[in-house]
Amino acid sequence: MSDDSVIGNVAELAAGQILLPAFVLRQSDGLYVDLTAIDARGIFAQFVERIFGAGARFADLDYELFLNLAFRWEAADIDRRLAEFERKGKLPHQRIARDIVAFPPERRDIYRGLKIDADGKSAEYLFEQISVEREEDDPAAAEGTGKRKFMERRYADFDEFVAALWEKDVRYGIDARAVRETIARDQAERLTVAAAKAPVEGRDAGVDEQTDLLRRDDAPRLLPNGRLDLRHYRNRFPQVTAGTRLFKKVPRIVGRSGWDVRGKELAPPAVKDFDIATMAGPGTELIRDTAGEYIVAAQNGFLDIDARSGQISVIDKIVSREGVSMRTTGDLSLAGDDYEEHGEVQEKRVVEGHNMTFLADVFGNILSDGGRVTVKCNISGGNIHSPNGSIAVEGAASRALLEARGGDVVVDRAESCIVVAGRVRIARAVNCDVVADEVVIEQAEGCAVAAKNVVLRSAAMRKDEATSVTLLLPELTTFDEQRKALEAGRDEAAAQSAKLAAALQALAAQPEMKSYLSMQPRIKAKTLVLNPQQQAQWDALLRRVAPELRKVAALNEEVKVLREYVAGVEQDIAAVAQARKDVALGIACSIETVSGDTQVFTLRPAVGETPLANLTPKGLHKRLHELGSTATRLFAGSSGSFEWQAPAEE
Repeated sequence: MSDDSVIGNVAELAAGQILLPAFVLRQSDGLYVDLTAIDARGIFAQFVERIFGAGARFADLDYELFLNLAFRWEAADIDRRLAEFERKGKLPHQRIARDIVAFPPERRDIYRGLKIDADGKSAEYLFEQISVEREEDDPAAAEGTGKRKFMERRYADFDEFVAALWEKDVRYGIDARAVRETIARDQAERLTVAAAKAPVEGRDAGVDEQTDLLRRDDAPRLLPNGRLDLRHYRNRFPQVTAGTRLFKKVPRIVGRSGWDVRGKELAPPAVKDFDIATMAGPGTELIRDTAGEYIVAAQNGFLDIDARSGQISVIDKIVSREGVSMRTTGDLSLAGDDYEEHGEVQEKRVVEGHNMTFLADVFGNILSDGGRVTVKCNISGGNIHSPNGSIAVEGAASRALLEARGGDVVVDRAESCIVVAGRVRIARAVNCDVVADEVVIEQAEGCAVAAKNVVLRSAAMRKDEATSVTLLLPELTTFDEQRKALEAGRDEAAAQSAKLAAALQALAAQPEMKSYLSMQPRIKAKTLVLNPQQQAQWDALLRRVAPELRKVAALNEEVKVLREYVAGVEQDIAAVAQARKDVALGIACSIETVSGDTQVFTLRPAVGETPLANLTPKGLHKRLHELGSTATRLFAGSSGSFEWQAPAEE
């Protein structure tokens, strides 16, 4: 085998010689690759292609480095190698081979028997003992006339094997150890000499939880008596404090390419990345430090993770997106002031809280402690209670109980509902029972309404059910009883005052008291001047009338108190009388259009009668649909309009 170098130089480049690129350095002990000069992936493979295409090969090739430079290493790999050389204080040079030498055709021809499978996953090679015929001059023959022929063995060489297979389209994955061992055995055998390398899959970027506070506890709640409440979960809506690290970004890991034996790159599946800043919603902040990227709570509150957008927020209200059911949450008793539910509230489930908003249909029971309850869609067969609060149903209410005593109820459409509140406004009501102080219904069909002030834009019957309005007149007995009690107290105080006045007159009629009462003002005004004898007589008179004077002073004080009491009671009596007159103010009914059977009644409750709002739903329905006597009926008809204002009570 020829072992002459074919490396040339620009000044004296001969045919068949190879020029070294800038990243290959020739030194006394071999050829080195300068890693700092590898500025693009693939330039080493181009250099190899040029060598093998020119009929040359490497001598004493470092095949592992050869594969790394030609295929495997990317810029990041080279950067790591450079950092390692710098850390060790070495030059960034790696020996690739001893030399580049010729690979003549007669040597190339001995490498045959290669078989590559169709998909390039492997290559087989049949190693043989190869002999070739040679002839040379025969020294025994006459000069210049005799030739001798003989068979000469040819032995394979690993460096030649690499070059020969490259030209035969096997460029990657030669099993260098197996090939060298087979060459050394010098036996005929078939060997899988090269194998493809499958791509290594990467990993998508993700997030890692940084606190156990994010975990909901779906275990049944433990009651004080030690028993489990299977309707409630222990911790369904976690709270976090400001400064808590919530999530850390787990960087993506890019996959590594594989290669088939032909040197074709097998790209790994693409990995996904994301900007964690897009996940930081209200109430959070993004922190970047040497340990990574974190989403941190910027305030105290409840954690909200929007599954659709992937945004994480810390807000001052509870947000649920899974609905309320036995499977998801069980019954809820909420500690926060505000709650927002994006899923359905299933039948028989109970949600207790303050301000609550439901963005999907409600079939269960909502209990508010006087806050605001808003249903963005529909409520069917459920109940809402919010005493002194407000209830708003923006969709339809069907077979529902809506109760906000002292508060407000606003519904777009209601059918077969019971509504009890301070003020009620409904766009369209069908077969509903309504009890309130003030009621406004745009379109009422077959409804029973009881209130102090009723406004119906349109009233009609529904099937066989007429619309009835019961105007709640005040119960006056209480006022009368209050007035009688006040008058009795006033009369008693006045009689006592007259009795005390008579006693004062009797005291004043006594002779010595008359003398004292006639002289005392003159002496005090100094219009009467007494001599010593008269002064002695006056002093003796004062001593005698002193007990009576004390009685007079006490009686005057009692009379004063009684007169003040009587004056105050007179004011109270006047106030009760005015209240009795004013109590009917605002009691009125206005029906703009009557287009079906409609009746209007008045109802003055009896003393001790259960208020309508306190009746059971069944009892309320029965009571409202009991028609009053003709004496209490104000209107009955199927057309026209109706206006009525209650007169002031006498």
